[in-house]
Amino acid sequence: MKKALFAVALTGILTISACLAFAGCSNKTENNHDQPDNPISGSVTVNTETADLPTYSSYTEMLKKLRPSVVEVYGEGYGTDNYGNTALMVTAGAGVIVYEESGSDNCYYIVTNQHVVEDCYFMYVNVLSIAEDGTESTQQYPAEFIGGSHERDIAVLRISADTALTTATWMENIDELMVGSEVVAIGNPTGTLGGTVTSGIVSATSRKIEVENIGSMDLIQTDAAINSGNSGGGLFYICENENGDWSAALAGIVNSGASDYENLGFAIPADDAKYAADNLIATYGSDEEVYGYVPGDASLTITAGSGTVYSKDLSGRESIVYAQYAPSDDLAELDTYEEYLSGVTNSFDAIKEITITDAETSETLTTNVLTAQDIYDAFENVGAGDSMTITVESVVSRRIGQGFFGYSVLLLSGEESTITVDSLQQYRYTPPSAPAVI
Repeated sequence: MKKALFAVALTGILTISACLAFAGCSNKTENNHDQPDNPISGSVTVNTETADLPTYSSYTEMLKKLRPSVVEVYGEGYGTDNYGNTALMVTAGAGVIVYEESGSDNCYYIVTNQHVVEDCYFMYVNVLSIAEDGTESTQQYPAEFIGGSHERDIAVLRISADTALTTATWMENIDELMVGSEVVAIGNPTGTLGGTVTSGIVSATSRKIEVENIGSMDLIQTDAAINSGNSGGGLFYICENENGDWSAALAGIVNSGASDYENLGFAIPADDAKYAADNLIATYGSDEEVYGYVPGDASLTITAGSGTVYSKDLSGRESIVYAQYAPSDDLAELDTYEEYLSGVTNSFDAIKEITITDAETSETLTTNVLTAQDIYDAFENVGAGDSMTITVESVVSRRIGQGFFGYSVLLLSGEESTITVDSLQQYRYTPPSAPAVI
């Protein structure tokens, strides 16, 4: 994950039992929409028993050919430090060279995690070269941002190299990946150890994991050592055939944002990462917005929390779920706890119910919100163009008692209202502009 991250203050109202982030997108796009025309090539079907891949005479020879396909990724931007001051932010991670651009002269696409390059105005990569005698060197190239998806945590960069580079091959039949399959992770741990290889097995093929600043993701679990800085690197399925030859295919994009799990590693499955990357490449420069996007992904980003406040008549305490932070335009009418704390609003909203109407089928799904996870689950299948209604009840502050012995409490107002969005916006990410030189 990032070498340096934005500092976000999460202040509980009373007792916060959940405070997670979610950026909404529609999983329907993976099932109900055709894949974009692939502007590049390089994918082959991989069979876990007889892999149709280049073969290498030994394990070490395979790694020698594989490691240069994983690059070090660095970015610069401005963020907020732990004291609330604007400061230069330096990020470090890894990326995987997956395609050579059709008809180009040594132009390559690199897949990484969006959280590695998010909020960066300048990015560059270090590409590893290994000579026949084993001598290693790196070449630095400036990277062009092609597109990114916050919720999918996938971004694509493009570089123009001086020479031909090594590309990785996607593992297309990822459903055949099994617990116990051998894997190697290649990345840039700590942001300083590019080209590092660790090995292990697949511990689970699908885990629903909370990823920092993103929310819930379905990830591959592995016992291969993965540290901060590995994000965006490759998790490769490897196999040895009956002749003793080795092959490898890109099974996932490493994500070290799930930092609460000691001695466990996670990766975005190849099919999910490839779907996002192919769409980001295909839509790049397709309209006035320039940067690539995943068609159908809704622009909903929220950090939810839960706690307890007094009932309107002060007779007892009630559990509530609220938005700590909701930067999306579609959620602008939602009064957040952060806005309340900063004095922007005099109250904040307890979220009671969310109703989503599918734009394609007109089917309606209503979620009674009892936990923060209920919000993330409700948003999980939301797509651009869908309509949404959120029922809320204001939480206000009231002072009890007089003078020195008085104190303020938070209580429900008893007044419910609805926030309606007729058509959710398409999610697009635009990186910040470089600061002006004075």
